[in-house]
Amino acid sequence: MNKYIKKFRILIFIMAVFAVYSCDESLTEITDLTTDRLFRPIGFEASMNKTEVTFTWVAVNGAVDYTLEVSPDSLFETIPVSINTSELKYVTELAGSTKYFARIRANSSDETKNSGFNAHLSFTTPSENLFTNYISTMVALNTIEVKWLPGAKVTHLLLTVDDENPQTFDISDDEAESGSKVIEALPNAKYKVQLVNGTFVRGTVSVLVEGDVLVAAGETLSAALTAATPGQVILLENGVVYQTGTGAYSFDKNIKIRGIKSYDLPVLAMTAGTPTSTSSMFGFTDGSVFDYLKFENVVITGYCDNDVSGVKVGYMFNNNTVISVGEVSFTNCVIKNFGNTPFRVKDGKNQVIDKLKFDKCTINDIGFSSTYAIVNSNSADFINNIEFNGCTIYNFKGSLVLRQNQTFTEIIVRNCTIDQAMMDTGSSRFLIDTNSAACLGAGITIDKCIFGSSSAKAAGIRKTSTDGSLVVTGSYYTTDFVDETPVGSVNYSQKSLMTAYSGASTALWNDPVNGDFSFKDVEFAGKGKVGDTRWQ
Repeated sequence: MNKYIKKFRILIFIMAVFAVYSCDESLTEITDLTTDRLFRPIGFEASMNKTEVTFTWVAVNGAVDYTLEVSPDSLFETIPVSINTSELKYVTELAGSTKYFARIRANSSDETKNSGFNAHLSFTTPSENLFTNYISTMVALNTIEVKWLPGAKVTHLLLTVDDENPQTFDISDDEAESGSKVIEALPNAKYKVQLVNGTFVRGTVSVLVEGDVLVAAGETLSAALTAATPGQVILLENGVVYQTGTGAYSFDKNIKIRGIKSYDLPVLAMTAGTPTSTSSMFGFTDGSVFDYLKFENVVITGYCDNDVSGVKVGYMFNNNTVISVGEVSFTNCVIKNFGNTPFRVKDGKNQVIDKLKFDKCTINDIGFSSTYAIVNSNSADFINNIEFNGCTIYNFKGSLVLRQNQTFTEIIVRNCTIDQAMMDTGSSRFLIDTNSAACLGAGITIDKCIFGSSSAKAAGIRKTSTDGSLVVTGSYYTTDFVDETPVGSVNYSQKSLMTAYSGASTALWNDPVNGDFSFKDVEFAGKGKVGDTRWQ
């Protein structure tokens, strides 16, 4: 028995020793518990105000600062933003319309104990273009002014032609605050202009630099035109009245006449003296063959010397010479105060103009000395294609287009605002009158237009029944628009092809009589969709 008791006591002793040893080991482990690095930051978030991004996170015990990295790729092969900060927030500007990835780590005073980067978050910045609502344009020969949102965070402008040979122009603090920078000595070209903050593009706009001859105030326009070589661009200073002479100036070569800016337009007017109510400002040299004649950013008035109390001439163009011209165009022009018509070819001289185009023009006060259309072409004189695009046309006595006895390809009237139309109260006038002219092409298209008031005798379309089509789409008319189209096989009522507006022109527009076609009725169903978009 004693033998067994002795063995039991020995066993208890051994177990007690083992237990004490085990407890000592456990106490040692708890006392020496440490981590080899800091915890990763939690609560990592990104919030956006347009393209300004604010990063926030929760503090980590023992961290002396934090490393934040932002990249446009999830592998962080390129890291445009990499900063160390002791704050718990960081604000930066990023490029618009871009998906980004961000990650953060906590840093220790012993860098071997820095945390790893946390699982990255992703977000997409909204689109932005700080050039929106600001006009960047040429302001002098080989000189542009670039404008953007004042006070924006920007560092430089980047100019390229066909995305090659980038040129960098630093933006000063004053220029950033004003949102404007002038750049000089630029060769003629179409420039892609990017507004940049650091490495991030905050806006893109295109600016055309063109011009070979600058006609200064007081200089003679006709002399500059005569001296110009084919293909040159003649620049006119804005806000200046240029006299074209006492007789019609005849064009015979490719030329473009441009007001430098798209606003505060220069004015072209005949010189008082010999011009009469039947005079014409311009024409073409007999036998001329060339590709184009272009007018842009100019006012062309029928009043001599731009004096409304003086002589009002009859025509802008009244040509009766043999010619072959590819295109005559007017872009962002104001054409007004012609007693007869802005554009006429006459006398059966076999004149050929392939295209006559009015783009974003305002045309008014036409035809009240007689009754002409805005565009007239007579027998054996051909204007193949006529187009009005994005124009405001009002206060004219005759037709919009009158053609007589010659073939044509197409007539297009698109996104136009038309009021006080066909104001001849003595006889019926069609909006478009091709008479017996045969169409060899697409026909007549009226698309997304608004028609306001007209005379009580106004009519729709007259065209041959067998040639070409008549297509009227997406257009409206007010209650004071009259369409008394006479019954006939070649007459077409345009009213039947349009949507009626419930009120008169004065209910739709603020002051149409004085040329203000901004919308009084802001609930108009066609607002933003039809008419001259410059009024939207």
